[in-house]
Amino acid sequence: MAEIAGKQKKQSGLHAGHRQRMRHRVRQSGAASLADHELLEVLLYFTLPRGDTNALAHQLLVRFGSLSRVLEAEYDELLEVPGVGENTAFLLSFLPTLFRRYQMDRNGKKRIFGSTRAFEQYVCDLFIGENREVLYLICLNAGMHVLNSVRLAEGDIGSVKISVAEVVRAAKKQHARNVVLAHNHPGGTLKASNEDFEVTRRCMRALSEAGINLVEHLLVSGDKTFSFAEHNYMYAIREEVQNPLKQPDDDF
Repeated sequence: MAEIAGKQKKQSGLHAGHRQRMRHRVRQSGAASLADHELLEVLLYFTLPRGDTNALAHQLLVRFGSLSRVLEAEYDELLEVPGVGENTAFLLSFLPTLFRRYQMDRNGKKRIFGSTRAFEQYVCDLFIGENREVLYLICLNAGMHVLNSVRLAEGDIGSVKISVAEVVRAAKKQHARNVVLAHNHPGGTLKASNEDFEVTRRCMRALSEAGINLVEHLLVSGDKTFSFAEHNYMYAIREEVQNPLKQPDDDF
């Protein structure tokens, strides 16, 4: 028993020394010097104060395939990994939200529509870590500065549904004069679907009746965007809206 206890104490000391060396390495060389499994290993120190986290870091990467997919995993999915408890699952699944807020705050002064690349970067930041389709309404004032970005709906990959009336209510609540629709395609394609065009058409009609201008619809995949305005689709849709053939349903 004494021998076993001695070995456990020795191993514990080795782990403690390893953690100290890893922290020193991060301070001296920065997190960029670490491999993906080492980054996870250090991150897990915050929820697993004792023991070796290296094995769990490797296990997470094997299970989900990459560091980004570990951080994009759902809370319940993370709990299925042996060794992952509630605190660890919460921390890992919370990080993408923190990253989004950090990027939005960091780029806050650039949030003006018309400065195309800066605005598109701001929009891309809204979807950091999202693994399902999400729809945002970006509300702008008369000077085209961002007032707020309202998360309106989310769904499974390839589907997100919302009431047009809710779009109008959100825009009015923010006292918006102009708005931008933005939603992501988690599957990786930036091709606009027929539903995307219909959503734009219905929203533009309803917003126009409320005195609010829909100036853009952006599709997002990773750090790439597809602009309806740049491809002249907004102009074509506006022409259709001004000459409606029939009234659309309220929901899409």
